[in-house]
Amino acid sequence: MGMFDYITYEGHEYQTKDTPAQSIDNYKIEGLALWYENYDSEWIDDGEGFLGGYLKKFNLRWEMCSDFDGLIRFYREDEESGGYKADKWIEYSALFMDGKLLRVKEIKR
Repeated sequence: MGMFDYITYEGHEYQTKDTPAQSIDNYKIEGLALWYENYDSEWIDDGEGFLGGYLKKFNLRWEMCSDFDGLIRFYREDEESGGYKADKWIEYSALFMDGKLLRVKEIKR
């Protein structure tokens, strides 16, 4: 199991591994475009931390991904299912060109 990013679509938060870096970053589909929450960062030393420190994010800002072409699959557990079941995931695929949404469809299992 590797890293992933978050993507917000129609008011729900999903996970995806189809974004460029999978760094637990935030994306959203809004206004028929793909947006990325960009930020500046600095390393903060913390001897008690798992890696001896952490990356502090600041100056968060939403930027359109105007150069993104591709398909993003994103998924979340269906809260109505009452617990984990393999067939109770909600999943979508969204096709983009130049950061603009061309098509989105729900993947039925």
